[in-house]
Amino acid sequence: MLIQLNGIVGGNAPIAVGARKTVLLQQIVIRVKNRQKLVLKNLNFLFNNEAFAIKIEAEPSPGVFIARGGSGDLSPNKVLVNNTTGSEVTIFLLISAVNTANNTRSLSRSDSWRLLLQRK
Repeated sequence: MLIQLNGIVGGNAPIAVGARKTVLLQQIVIRVKNRQKLVLKNLNFLFNNEAFAIKIEAEPSPGVFIARGGSGDLSPNKVLVNNTTGSEVTIFLLISAVNTANNTRSLSRSDSWRLLLQRK
């Protein structure tokens, strides 16, 4: 099953992010059945400032994917969750922006992302 998740910073003003700080942009809940994986198949993102990296996490799983450079159209095929618990698990999928610069930078209201996830 494929899941598409889109997001945009939005708001009415840019968001200042301190040096080496992370800001949560989006959070959703996904259930993953026993013996099922949650895979990040595709990631397309555009941040107007190249100092920002996008971080995709599946809490409480250790699965994390980080893409630097401010933008990209990637096919990481990264396993975020591999459920071998014996029962269904509920995970929090977190999308964050990481300021990799040594000074404060701002996220634009138009910064956006699209993820394609697969449960298999």
